[in-house]
Amino acid sequence: MTLLTEKYRPKKIDDLVFIDDEYECKFKEWVKNGEINTHILLYGLPGLGKSSAISVLINELNITDCIRYNMSDKTSIDDMRKVIDFASVSPMIDKYKYIILEEFERASPQAQDSLKFVLDQYSEWCRFIFTTNNISKISSAIQSRCQAFHFKTLKYNAFLTRVGTILIKENIKFKPEDFIEYINGYYPDLRACLNAIDKRTIDGNLQSFKSQDVNSGDKYELIVSNIFKLNLLEMKELLSKNISNDEYILLYQYMWNHLDKITSDKNKYDSILRILSKYVYQHEFVALPDLNFAGCIVEIKHC
Repeated sequence: MTLLTEKYRPKKIDDLVFIDDEYECKFKEWVKNGEINTHILLYGLPGLGKSSAISVLINELNITDCIRYNMSDKTSIDDMRKVIDFASVSPMIDKYKYIILEEFERASPQAQDSLKFVLDQYSEWCRFIFTTNNISKISSAIQSRCQAFHFKTLKYNAFLTRVGTILIKENIKFKPEDFIEYINGYYPDLRACLNAIDKRTIDGNLQSFKSQDVNSGDKYELIVSNIFKLNLLEMKELLSKNISNDEYILLYQYMWNHLDKITSDKNKYDSILRILSKYVYQHEFVALPDLNFAGCIVEIKHC
């Protein structure tokens, strides 16, 4: 039986779900022109389609002269030397050769530094494609040499519709309340949600949601359950160790779904909801999401 994540993995450019119209135009322009004319950096949370987008581009552009590494196991200078050796030789047939380095935040600072001049020196015939789950861990030298594309979270309703459509196509029976729990538990990670559904579907029936299967919620619970216990400096340290800037919107979502973990006083829920709504709205405009969130929890503590 084919896994849902593989069965519904995008294969053509029109299969991709784009959050940003400008991004969609750019990707389709590459396909139309038959080449990627710059180095690119795709960043955002896991499960939002960065690797799928690359696979679609490889397929649509018929790219054969390329190497593709996941940096979770290719982090050393020696690994970078292999990349540099590949980049240094011009292609025999195609106009460009492509080097795809995924989860590039796992590359050491020395490994990242070794590539900055390579991107310039061999740009006539070589294109680099990077992905990262945390752009803050990518050196400024690499970032400045790439066009960056932020893979944002699917809108909640789009995520719900996508999962629901797949369940219906697969004739998987489910209870509406269980379905919503899967959506809330795994949003916005579509890959994790589909994997969980695969795991929990028995004889065509989706079993009840198990919150303990959702690993990403652990750190959110740690933060939310300590809002009234930690002072601001302790909370700041906890956030810096656990939460990237892309994740704050998910943290707000977690708080909304788990008001009981913030406080057991139900009389405060209305006030907390108003505070959350205010800071979620502000989140779209602020330069420092961590500072915005700190303001949120200060208001919650004094509501």
